[in-house]
Amino acid sequence: MGVLGLHNECPPTNYAAADTADIVKGLVSDAVATGETLRSVRDCMEALANLDDTVRHVVEASAGAVGPDGTFDRAAVSEQMANVLKTYSQTFRALDGTVTHIDRAVMEYVELQGYAATALARGRDECYENRLVQLGEGGFAGMAQARIAHLRKLRVRVQLLQRMEALGEEILNGYDFNAFFMMFMQPMRDLGVAAQDLYNETVRGALVAYDTLVRVCDIRTGNAADTLRREMADVH
Repeated sequence: MGVLGLHNECPPTNYAAADTADIVKGLVSDAVATGETLRSVRDCMEALANLDDTVRHVVEASAGAVGPDGTFDRAAVSEQMANVLKTYSQTFRALDGTVTHIDRAVMEYVELQGYAATALARGRDECYENRLVQLGEGGFAGMAQARIAHLRKLRVRVQLLQRMEALGEEILNGYDFNAFFMMFMQPMRDLGVAAQDLYNETVRGALVAYDTLVRVCDIRTGNAADTLRREMADVH
C-alpha cells in the first residue's frame, strides 16, 4: 500500500502466485492514481505561487505608474511589466498538464473500484471492506468515489482558469490592474480551496486505510492477507 494510497489489500507477502499477479496490479494502479492526484495538487500550488509573484510585480508596477505630474509613466513600469507577464505566464504553464493528471487519476480510481469488487468476489479482503463500512466510509468504493468527486471539481476549476489566460494577458497589457484583480481573485481562491480539499481527502482516505490495517492486520510476519482475516475473525 502506498503512503497515501487507498488500495484495499495488504502488500503481497507470501500470496499464491495467481493472487500475487492480481494484487500487484491493484497496488500499481493505486500508486498511479495517488501519484497523479498529488501531482494535480502540486500543479495548483505552483500556479498559486506564480500568481502571488504576479501580484507582487503588479503592485510594484502600480507604485511607479504615476509620475510627479499625475500622468501615467509607461517607461517607469516597463521593467516590472516584463516580470508581471513572465510570472503570469508561468501561472498557466504550471497547469498545462494538470487536466491530464486528473483524468488519469480518475480513470485509475474507477478501475480500482472494479478491481476491489473482483477481489471481494474471490474471497480476499472481506475484513478490510467490512471495517470501512463500519467506519461509515461506504467501503472502498465510497472512498474512491469521494476522491473522484474532488478530482472532478478541481478539473472544473483548472479549466475555467485556462479559459481566462488570454483575457488576463490583454488586461495586463492595458495596465488595467483593478480589472485584473477583480477578475482573478475569486477563481484563484476557488482553485486553492479545491486543491486543499482534494489533498485533505487524500490524507483522510490514507489515514482510514492505515487505521484499518493496524487495527486488524499484523503485516510484520507471515501471510498478510491470512493474518488480516484471522484478526478480524477474532474481533467479531
